[in-house]
Amino acid sequence: METIVITPGNERQSNRVKSMLRAMRIRFTSHTEEREIEVSAAEMEAIDSGLEDMKNGNVMSHHEAKKIFHDAIYKMEP
Repeated sequence: METIVITPGNERQSNRVKSMLRAMRIRFTSHTEEREIEVSAAEMEAIDSGLEDMKNGNVMSHHEAKKIFHDAIYKMEP
């Protein structure tokens, strides 16, 4: 058996697809996607802090961060 995923662009399309599947006697299940992501207070605080750092120019390039990480790892090795 095959599974086919269809993502209608709006409610009208969704209703038409479901009607067509019913008329063809094809079993289907329908799930509504939640597009909101729940974020804890601590996570929100960390995000706000990071945005504030960006506004204040307290950032570094990916290359700089990678070098700091690399140096820290090799200092820990025996």
